[in-house]
Amino acid sequence: MGLVLLSQMMISCFGESAGRHSGSQPIPPDTAAMHRMEGIWVDAETGSVILMIRGDSIFYPDTTNVPATFSIVADSLITRVGGNRTSYLIVEQGDYNFSYEALTGEIIHMQKSDEVEDSLEFSRRSYAPILMGSFVRRDTVVYTPDGERLHLYIDVNPTKKKVYRTTYTDEGMSVSNVYYDNIIHICVYSGKRRVFSRDISKTAFEELISSTFLDEAILSNMSFGRVDNSGCHFNATVCNPEGASCYVVDILVSNQGDCSFNVLEY
Repeated sequence: MGLVLLSQMMISCFGESAGRHSGSQPIPPDTAAMHRMEGIWVDAETGSVILMIRGDSIFYPDTTNVPATFSIVADSLITRVGGNRTSYLIVEQGDYNFSYEALTGEIIHMQKSDEVEDSLEFSRRSYAPILMGSFVRRDTVVYTPDGERLHLYIDVNPTKKKVYRTTYTDEGMSVSNVYYDNIIHICVYSGKRRVFSRDISKTAFEELISSTFLDEAILSNMSFGRVDNSGCHFNATVCNPEGASCYVVDILVSNQGDCSFNVLEY
């Protein structure tokens, strides 16, 4: 337990101070150490491919993982993807071996590979964003308690807006997957009169859902809930991509064409 706590303290210290001298002057990246990282690295025990480094970029075998930029500053390996910065304590570095402390506290030992088959893991350099769904149109006819006939439309539209979600490799390294978000259009008609029409994106729920969750979530679906004296209720689902965590938000379209939101469940 003492070793784990000490490791955590060291990572914390490097996270705060790596890259600065005692006089608060920035420490430049160790370009020589970075140059020695060029190549393909595999797990020293299993031989499985972990990553490839070219220049200041890290590529992963899984093309859904966004390439990261990296630097070596003092005793830390620092990776960056978008606004996310992660620091790892370097335990050992040589021309053909590299060990670092994973976020779990485990020491990961890597070896540089010169096997041709390992290079095939990176035959596709570009990452592939994951498209969550396709265009869907739903329309429903409902009747209000007063007998008014309403026609409801829901269009689920995939977009090119990217959502980055942090996951972790088996080697305890933080990586980001990228997904395409959706925009959902809902319409309410009474005969030929348009009562309501609006594009809904996940940003509409910023006051209801924490930014920590929302930043890595997508607007995955929308369905009709019910109609009552207050108006028409739609259920929007905001989820972590490929995850079990979701918010269900009630969207109430009033008889006057106003719109309000309320979280139903999480």
